Amino acid sequence: MLKLSRLMILILGLFIGSPGWAQDAVDRPSDIVIDGVLDGSAGATVFDIPFEVPAGVRSVRVRFVFDRQAGASVWLGLYDPDRFRGWGGGVKRDFTVAEAFATPSFNPGRIPPGRWRIAVTVPQIRPDAQVPYRVRIDLGQETDASADAFSTMPLAATPGWYRGDLHTHTGHSDAACRSLGGRSTPCPLFLTLQQAAERHLDFISITDHNVTSHFAPMGELAAYFDTLVLLPSREITTTLGHANLIGSMDPLETDLGRPQAETANRLLAAAHATGGFLSLNHPALASGPDCVGCGWTAADTDFTLLDGIEVVNGGTIAELPAGPEAGAAYHLAYWQDLLSRGYRLTGIAGSDNHDAVQHLEADPPIGPQSPVGRPTTVVHAQELSQAGILAGLRAGRVFIDLGDQPGRLLDLSVRSGTQVALMGETLTHNLANAALPFEASLTVQGVPMGAVTLLIDGQPTPAPVVLAATEAQQKIVITGQANPAARWIRADVHDSQGRLILVGNPVYLNQHRLAATARDSTPATLSAAKP
Repeated sequence: MLKLSRLMILILGLFIGSPGWAQDAVDRPSDIVIDGVLDGSAGATVFDIPFEVPAGVRSVRVRFVFDRQAGASVWLGLYDPDRFRGWGGGVKRDFTVAEAFATPSFNPGRIPPGRWRIAVTVPQIRPDAQVPYRVRIDLGQETDASADAFSTMPLAATPGWYRGDLHTHTGHSDAACRSLGGRSTPCPLFLTLQQAAERHLDFISITDHNVTSHFAPMGELAAYFDTLVLLPSREITTTLGHANLIGSMDPLETDLGRPQAETANRLLAAAHATGGFLSLNHPALASGPDCVGCGWTAADTDFTLLDGIEVVNGGTIAELPAGPEAGAAYHLAYWQDLLSRGYRLTGIAGSDNHDAVQHLEADPPIGPQSPVGRPTTVVHAQELSQAGILAGLRAGRVFIDLGDQPGRLLDLSVRSGTQVALMGETLTHNLANAALPFEASLTVQGVPMGAVTLLIDGQPTPAPVVLAATEAQQKIVITGQANPAARWIRADVHDSQGRLILVGNPVYLNQHRLAATARDSTPATLSAAKP
């Protein structure tokens, strides 16, 4: 049997598949299509395939397709108008270069307009061969959100609940772990992704402080971690507080006082305009000399510029002197106050992990940490992709799992008359001065002997509903009447030990006519049943 060395495989281009990512779930029309024929009578040869890139492009994807059994091998390189951008040899015939990342073997960076060229070498071809080829070129525009994704192909194309961590750090900012020699060193990004995969997460957001240097290695690793959606993100870190910008690679000024970030609101507006999901991090923490900017202290914040609030932060759980149970609920009141003031902000969570592998040691290099994936944000999305997760976060059918156990579930729908709304949706009604009758249907799984609490504008039900002693899915119906001026209804679940374990997002209540009098603070009337 003939055995090929790795060098021969590289030279001949005999790989069965082309490593890389940015594969499309649906074969979308390309911006540029170039057809040609490799002519064996010309023998081994080199030639260029030029193409024009207009202004306003942020990524260029090239796919060179031909029949590899037809008697020819092909090597490919890429040049922009100014410089060499990479060489894939005979291995990579589907590759992407973008401002912030590129397929391994290619260089990320600015996408200059002008004439680009694909450098083609045909190292061998049968003399009698006529080999048709097609080049497909996709140009990611500045206005195209998919240009900010490492992959446009869903890892799962079906609606479902997807679990992930929206707040992690690596050595590209301040994460530290022990080197093989035992020294404290910047912690490699690979280890965070490895932990996310081992904990069976579906998506992971790397949110290093104010930097974008981690985007390139994330892009390189996306093909290897092909069970995870990797969300390019950053933690905007200022003296007035922190905020995560998730799913955007756009340039952003993060230094308060500089142009386009003259104020906190100006910075938030610029971040929001990128199209990423923007949320405040650990907003209720105290800020001071020991932790400058840890809590959100910006005066006159325009909360309409935000998409979400980090309601549960793993660092708060791990480090709060009052203990983990106090840390778990530390930011809840901050979020609920904003909800009751009329802001619609998805509640999310993140581990805020700064040491993916050694955080559980007796003396970890960076101190106590929550592991990657604890707490977990669980998102109902139409597909498992970057676009799907971001859309799901904005839609708000989301819950937080503080125990990072796959299989847990909390879902809520509220009915009043003929109107029905899920978490994140709005239940409309015409009642200005009369109580609003409702029926809340909850689905809970994975919390045997737990207790479900329904909250209306922060007011809990008089008595939690105790769950059966089973891990299986359980259905609960709670009926009652809400005050006419109430703004939201949501649910929490505590485990059998009384610890908060699941945090649900709200169903919003919207009146067509607002009450003429101040809101009645009398608790709603409720009753529960297990059908």
